[in-house]
Amino acid sequence: MTKARVEQVYEDRLEARSFLVQAERFRMDADAELSAESRAVLLHNASVSASDAILRAAGLRVTSGDGAHQLRLETALDELGQDTGELMERLDASRWARNEASYAAMAVAGATIEEAREATAELIALATEFVGTE
Repeated sequence: MTKARVEQVYEDRLEARSFLVQAERFRMDADAELSAESRAVLLHNASVSASDAILRAAGLRVTSGDGAHQLRLETALDELGQDTGELMERLDASRWARNEASYAAMAVAGATIEEAREATAELIALATEFVGTE
């Protein structure tokens, strides 16, 4: 497989808002009475959708390929123009929890899910501010 890369595309705030709606839907679904592993997957999907919202609003997208999810998170956070290093660490931990649940059939701790939920909510709030509502 090829390595993921960032491409320039046209800026599309309407599509960005659609990604925000999807991110919020995934986040709300993750609050349901599901297994920790299912919640980890949903929270990761929410962070990917929130990242895509930021990227589309900035006129960027990440191609499919190796490292696409991590590149998506890193590039989106870079676009915010803030110190997001600590948030990136928490989102990366959430991504690893999702990977362990999805690819290694490992259990995910409840505390890990709570941390992932908080980091994802923070990313969605930042994405909403970045994209705007008009």
